[in-house]
Amino acid sequence: MQSIDISGMAEFSNKLNKLLDEAPGMRKKLHEEIAEMAKKEIDAHIANSGMDDSNSKVRNWQEKHVGSGGGYAAVRPTDESTGPNSPGAITRYLETGHNIRRPSGQSERYKPDINVPYVDGYHFYQNAYSKIENKAIKMAEDFADELVKMIGGD
Repeated sequence: MQSIDISGMAEFSNKLNKLLDEAPGMRKKLHEEIAEMAKKEIDAHIANSGMDDSNSKVRNWQEKHVGSGGGYAAVRPTDESTGPNSPGAITRYLETGHNIRRPSGQSERYKPDINVPYVDGYHFYQNAYSKIENKAIKMAEDFADELVKMIGGD
């Protein structure tokens, strides 16, 4: 007589249920590690961008964030204040550049020292993105391999 043996399904189901119970904490831990790695990369790119940040002011403005449920990791400027002189605004000016204020034209003797219309940014977030992305993918692959081991795979 032909039959299907499902004796291993109960064991697999128990392992899977245990993994699902542990998964939210494991996912949050993974995102905390990714956020820490991203913060280090951003700090390194700020230091190597050519910008004078010898007192680490701009680097200290950048903070790592992990979602309350552990669903995402991010590095962004602190939100301790708002407005045109806030850490977020200054970080954006330094990252992407900004316009230069034009002279009022009121003084006949005024000769501008600056002859460009725009200050180019340092692009430290943009330059760090590809390195962060590659490292985060590697960390996620290692995480997936760990999950497979926990289920009982190779």
